[in-house]
Amino acid sequence: MKILDFLSLLATRPSEAYGRIEGIADSRLEYLWVRPPKYRSSPTASIYEGLHDTLGLRLDEFLNEPALASIEEVVRERMEALPEDAPFPRSLNGDFSLARLCYAACRALRPRHVVETGVCYGVTTAFFLQSLQENGIGELHSIDLPPLGRKARDFVGTLVPADLRARWKLHRGTSRMLLPRVLKQIGSVNFFLHDSLHTCRNIRRELEMVTPYLTGPAVVFSDDIDGNPAFSEWAEKVSPPFWSIIEQSSKSSLLGIAVFPRSPLSLNKETVHSFSGSR
Repeated sequence: MKILDFLSLLATRPSEAYGRIEGIADSRLEYLWVRPPKYRSSPTASIYEGLHDTLGLRLDEFLNEPALASIEEVVRERMEALPEDAPFPRSLNGDFSLARLCYAACRALRPRHVVETGVCYGVTTAFFLQSLQENGIGELHSIDLPPLGRKARDFVGTLVPADLRARWKLHRGTSRMLLPRVLKQIGSVNFFLHDSLHTCRNIRRELEMVTPYLTGPAVVFSDDIDGNPAFSEWAEKVSPPFWSIIEQSSKSSLLGIAVFPRSPLSLNKETVHSFSGSR
């Protein structure tokens, strides 16, 4: 069935078919030339301190909101109700500590435009949307490439309650193809979350694509960065006033965070030119 779906895709959406082949090749062969970095992680509390010192934002007051507890309960209940043959491994879901951090940071930042790559069943998506609803402003653009198989499409974002979907626009395809279009359409980004294919090439590409569109104050989260140095190389290049790497609570992976009080476009012309060229 998957082979037939791919052949159909090759005929109708060749760019997406190529993106799938590229992703598989990167995932399976990257270890031959990319060495995992030796990241030093910081405690989660450093994130709160960094956001406060850099942007003047406090997250602690939002972590105790009833709306946060409510969306977490709803998402957990929906996750438990997923059928046994649901198409995605549960391990692909966003970590709940990440989701809570996304909620609190989104509440404090009050972004107009949030962009995430990678949806799966929609854990972070639901938390983002709950936060935007509480803010009464902003929209979320999500880019996701589900596995082949018609059933898989129906499960993308299935954890997101219907009453939160008004501020959500879901784009199906590879971030390589769709992220430039979404960025051009919305013009600016205040909050970006990478949580799609975690290869060096894809993380680097997404971060370079989004950099010229970051409008301060802005926050960038990059999940599962420990397999390659793409996040730290990007951070060292754009020099955000604050960036850090933390361990997550329910899975053994690292989260990269960067904070910008103003647009990275205010960096020197050489750096801006190098990233603008990646659009």
